[in-house]
Amino acid sequence: MPTTLNDPWTLGGIELPNRVVLAPLAGIGNWFVRLQAKRYGAGLTFSEMVSSHAVHYRNEKTCTELLGESDVLLPPSAYVREEKLVRYHVQWHVIEPVRLAVLDDAFARRLTEWPQVTSALFERGMRRALRMSVHQALLQLSPVETRLLVLFWFLAERWGHVTPAGILLRLRLSHQLLGQLVGSQRASVTTALQRVCASRMVDRRSDGTWLLHGPPPDELAQLHWQPRDLLAAAANG
Repeated sequence: MPTTLNDPWTLGGIELPNRVVLAPLAGIGNWFVRLQAKRYGAGLTFSEMVSSHAVHYRNEKTCTELLGESDVLLPPSAYVREEKLVRYHVQWHVIEPVRLAVLDDAFARRLTEWPQVTSALFERGMRRALRMSVHQALLQLSPVETRLLVLFWFLAERWGHVTPAGILLRLRLSHQLLGQLVGSQRASVTTALQRVCASRMVDRRSDGTWLLHGPPPDELAQLHWQPRDLLAAAANG
C-alpha cells in the first residue's frame, strides 16, 4: 500500500504517530502556531532555539555565531577530523532552551521520497552561509560602538519584534558574548556599550534584553559617538 500522511514514522529513533510535520518557520511561526499544530494532530513540531557556536584559534578571542530555529548543523564528528592543517577548537553554549532534530542515515534514505525537503535543507545551509558572510563584513567596522550597533540590528532581523517603544531584541546577551560576536575584549565592549546607550539608540532592559530605537543605521551615514572623556565626566557628575 502507498504511504500516507497518517502512517507512523520513525525519525532518529523517535516514533511519530503520523507524517504531518510543522517545519521551523524562522520569523513567521511562534509558540501559539506550534501549539495549535500539535493540538490538531501534527506528529512533530519544532520549537524556537538559540545557541552560540564559538571557534577558538591560538587565544581566548573567538569567532562566535548565534544559531537558532531552522539552522542546519554539522554533527560533532565533523569538528574532530585529524587532517585539518589549521588547529582550532569549538565550543557550544546554550543561551535559550533548545530542541534539535537528528537527521541520521535513516532520515537520509527517506529523503528520496521527499525531494522538496532536500531542497529546503540546502536552502537553509546557503542562508546560514550568507548570514556568516554579513557577520564577517560587520566585523570590519570601526569603532567598536558602530560594530555593536550594526550587530544589534543584524540580530534584530531574525530575533527582533516590533513594539510601540521600538524593536525588542529578546536575547540576553552578556558583555562577554557581545565581545565574542564583534571580535573585541569584554572591557572594550563595556565601554563602547556605555556610549551606544548614551546615544539613546539602544537601551538595555532590566531583564537583560535590548530595545532598539529609531531606524537601522544606513551604510552611507557616518555615525558620531560622544567622546569618552565627556561620557566619563557625565557619569561622575
